[in-house]
Amino acid sequence: MRNLKSIIAIFAISLSTVFATSASEKNPSKVTKELRTEIVSMLGKKIPIEFKKAEKVEVSFMINKQNELVVLTVDSNQTEFNTYVKSKLNYKKLNAVGAKKGEIYKVPVTLKIK
Repeated sequence: MRNLKSIIAIFAISLSTVFATSASEKNPSKVTKELRTEIVSMLGKKIPIEFKKAEKVEVSFMINKQNELVVLTVDSNQTEFNTYVKSKLNYKKLNAVGAKKGEIYKVPVTLKIK
């Protein structure tokens, strides 16, 4: 009887772990798409930094109580680009409606070579 209780407890814990990890994956919502388009427009189409190859960068940010964008990290190998993104985006007002304040967002940005 004791072994049966242990087996049931282990099975229940493993099931809850599996469902908890699969539930955290979400599709990008309409708000995230609006935030991405607004960020891309703030960065501009012409970035004054030369890239050797096309690169995908992930920008992590959050929105403060004044509806301003606060850049947390920029996942890029070039420090010039990190500085450029932070100078262009940090503490800029956002127009996107429905964005949750205090939540961390991650937005992919693709950099292309001309």
